[in-house]
Amino acid sequence: MCVYGRDDAAAFTAAMHSVLDQDLPTGLLSHVYLGVDGPLPPALQAAVAAVEPRLFLVHRAPQNQGLARMLNALIGRLQGEDFVFRMDADDVSMPRRYRQQLAYLQANPGIDILGTAITEHDETSGRTRVVRYAAGPAEALARLHWRVPVAHPTVCMRARVLELAGGYPEKGTNEDVAMWFRCASLGLHFDNLTEPLLMYRVTPGFWRRRGLRKAGSELACYVRGIYRLRGPFTLAYAVPVLRFGLRLMPTSVSRWAYNLAWRRGGPDQPEADG
Repeated sequence: MCVYGRDDAAAFTAAMHSVLDQDLPTGLLSHVYLGVDGPLPPALQAAVAAVEPRLFLVHRAPQNQGLARMLNALIGRLQGEDFVFRMDADDVSMPRRYRQQLAYLQANPGIDILGTAITEHDETSGRTRVVRYAAGPAEALARLHWRVPVAHPTVCMRARVLELAGGYPEKGTNEDVAMWFRCASLGLHFDNLTEPLLMYRVTPGFWRRRGLRKAGSELACYVRGIYRLRGPFTLAYAVPVLRFGLRLMPTSVSRWAYNLAWRRGGPDQPEADG
């Protein structure tokens, strides 16, 4: 997990406790690595200090480095763990997330990167829904130009994935999308658990961050990834171009497009369905 100055202290505390207090199998040891990306305001400093005694390692950068560089710094300090989980500083993992993902990966040696469904909570509208991702490696690869195969804060991956991929791409602002294309090009396999094992917060800042710079970086990331996987002659390029256009629309239009079932790969389920 990484944290930076604009994160919310209360949300960070909830996120951190959700991984520190996982329902782990007896004898299983979990190491929590935290990257502190640049200076933090006092409330966030206090929140980090409160949990630091329970963390395995804290890596601090004196100035903001960006998420990809911070993740790679943490990856460079791993201590031989077999599996690596990702987590964001403002989401909440369900208590059995680790247990269920580890059990699935141990039972399915052909899967390299495993995500889960999410319960998505829009703090502006109050709407809550379950969103599911690719069902198996074939669907993940076939629809990679359309949507990410896994929700990044739900990911558990085998440590060798990071070795093969060489860490997260540091160019641009879409390190997770670039990482999944890199992994797909290496022949690595994705899958997802259908149970929502993470509460994902859609805050007002989610929409403010989706501006021209972010949109341009995302388009370039998808174009490079599609070219690497499918070459220059494919209709798959139409999808990121359309997405780029939607990113430039007013926020109300972007919200409408984000909520379309076809854009998200299929109909979402109400919360009770999870």
